[in-house]
Amino acid sequence: MFSTIRALVGWAFQMNEAIPVKSAKYGEFSAPAFGGMSPGELKDMAVDILAKIGRLPEAEQAAIAAYFTGDIRAINAAADLLPAGWPTALRRELARGWANGEQLARSQELIGETFMFSQRTAGRRWDEARRVLGIRMQAGFDVLELLLMGYIRHPSYKNIHRNACIAA
Repeated sequence: MFSTIRALVGWAFQMNEAIPVKSAKYGEFSAPAFGGMSPGELKDMAVDILAKIGRLPEAEQAAIAAYFTGDIRAINAAADLLPAGWPTALRRELARGWANGEQLARSQELIGETFMFSQRTAGRRWDEARRVLGIRMQAGFDVLELLLMGYIRHPSYKNIHRNACIAA
């Protein structure tokens, strides 16, 4: 149904935020891409996926929620994953930039001036923040992919052999 685990998780977050505007009538089904599931069944599936995310370790939950929602609470939780020796405002700014498609709101030069370090140090901290948050998100995806293998057409390279076992 979904090409990757990232697409599936993104869909689950979108479904969680969607407000149903039409209730299904008897015999009415959704598009064939969803296997004829009713809107209620799709919503239940999304809730189940989000429940699985909720059972991940806090670090993985924080990274995934920040990436897909951009919610300030999720970004602040993701910022806590960054080194504690960094100023809190810097950690939050870097986590917000990572969650917003790896686009910082300010240049590395301005960040360096604000926190009184060089542009080069700002660049190293930005690289470290992307690395740490990306690793946490990928660790969560790896676990979710194993739990939700039946919904994914193209599993990651490390799980492709598991997909062959499920298909057989």
